[in-house]
Amino acid sequence: MSKFAGVAAALAVTWVAAACSATTAGTPEPGASSSPPTGGSAAPKIEHPLPASLIQGNPCSVLTSAQVNGLFSRPPTHDAAAKDTGVAKSCFWRDVDRGSLIGIQLVYVWKHGLADVYAKRGQGFFKELAPIQGYPIVAYGPADDRAKGACDVAVGIADNAAFGVGVDVASSAVGKGDPCDDARKVADLALTTLKGNA
Repeated sequence: MSKFAGVAAALAVTWVAAACSATTAGTPEPGASSSPPTGGSAAPKIEHPLPASLIQGNPCSVLTSAQVNGLFSRPPTHDAAAKDTGVAKSCFWRDVDRGSLIGIQLVYVWKHGLADVYAKRGQGFFKELAPIQGYPIVAYGPADDRAKGACDVAVGIADNAAFGVGVDVASSAVGKGDPCDDARKVADLALTTLKGNA
């Protein structure tokens, strides 16, 4: 099982509530995201916010069939329906034979958007990436798994909404590039779809 598939449900908990390990799904502690993050969050202001209600949508429709087919060398298998982990709605596309995976998370417990990710800066892997379509994006996680061909990113679409993308590159591509570049590309496509639904 890929790293993102194994921790998708736990990522939001790890970073928003720090309530479970990186391999065990869980739910945030009550009130974990009810108050503004502390620690001098430096999350950028969203200049052109999208409706926060987009995070309540279906993550399996955040990437179109054409977008997905353009990301894989052959048609991947995918979740028939979104999974609700208690912190996010998630959906995955996989090429099991090649070891590649893409995951989308609509993280509804990030009540302060990207600020909830920035609040955990310094507690794991964190790297600001070039904005996509004017929206801020960061690579983050409990550890830096780029050498393993994996990267997770979070994109702020409003001051109270953000979504996540996780990528595992094909086994043959591990070590041949930065998987965060691939995650950023997928996030850009997902953002295009979300903007079209706004």
